Amino acid sequence: MKQRWVLQVIVMMFGCTLLLASLSWLSTQGDKAGGAYTVFAEEQPAMLTNDNLVEGLSALELPTRIGKVNLNRSILSVDLKVTEDDFDAAKLYQGMAELISFSMERTSNVDQLLLRLVAEDKWLGTRYLLLAADVRRGQWPETALENLRNVGNKEIPKELQTWFRMTETHLWKSKFRDL
Repeated sequence: MKQRWVLQVIVMMFGCTLLLASLSWLSTQGDKAGGAYTVFAEEQPAMLTNDNLVEGLSALELPTRIGKVNLNRSILSVDLKVTEDDFDAAKLYQGMAELISFSMERTSNVDQLLLRLVAEDKWLGTRYLLLAADVRRGQWPETALENLRNVGNKEIPKELQTWFRMTETHLWKSKFRDL
């Protein structure tokens, strides 16, 4: 009786091994025949941390370089360096919209974005604040980002300034007199 039980266990183990091997072979055959496709895959907001902050921001298409970044709990602070050569208001607004979209739509833990556009004088090494925004999750309509992207080289409309809590300096405003 004991021999029969040992024989059954050995046969079951052998059968399980064959079954697992055949499943493995079938899964590799499926990849060769066209691969597996995810039909409904929606990108879930990621948890932004100091470990993945550089990767996340480097993937963005920004019109200028990032001067400074800080993540403190649920507050992300970003300074964009603006030089005379790359001053294009339309591109800067699009870059701001990209940062807002990244912070508020593609992360799960950023509730506030402190965004500053800072002019940097290469010769003197001085920095001047041009524009600042204090963007808070859920405090602006869905159309606001698209409106910001489409401002062009004009001044920012008052409603966008209100929704994104923007402050323009005299230096920023003086650039529009030159355009």
